[in-house]
Amino acid sequence: MDYFDDQSQMATLDIDQVRSCFPSLTSRYIYADNAGGSQTAQVVIDRIVDYLSNTNVQMGGSYSVGLLSSQRVAEGSVAAMELFNAASVDEVGFGPSSTMILENIARALDNDIQPGDEFIITGEHEGLFLRFGVFF
Repeated sequence: MDYFDDQSQMATLDIDQVRSCFPSLTSRYIYADNAGGSQTAQVVIDRIVDYLSNTNVQMGGSYSVGLLSSQRVAEGSVAAMELFNAASVDEVGFGPSSTMILENIARALDNDIQPGDEFIITGEHEGLFLRFGVFF
């Protein structure tokens, strides 16, 4: 999708087109829970179904489907790197949930935290307070 009409002016967002990408929005319900209940675009659902149906095998295998599975996962890291303007895929990580990722980071830091160390946390995610709040 081209977001620019020319080099200096941003195109108008077609909100109806965007909403049509999310099948859950065709229901009469309002999804206003939290990030854990984020709605998924149909193209993402299709990719997940395709992956699980055709390449859900042990990654790193030397056979064709194993190689394809590894390639598809690596492509996801590259896409995330580009989305977040990371310098490399080494700056990209995936996990089961932001709460679990924050917990794992906190546990990894446990032995390195010294009296007087300071943490700056924000209110965007309760997982920050659940773990880092115990230090205060």
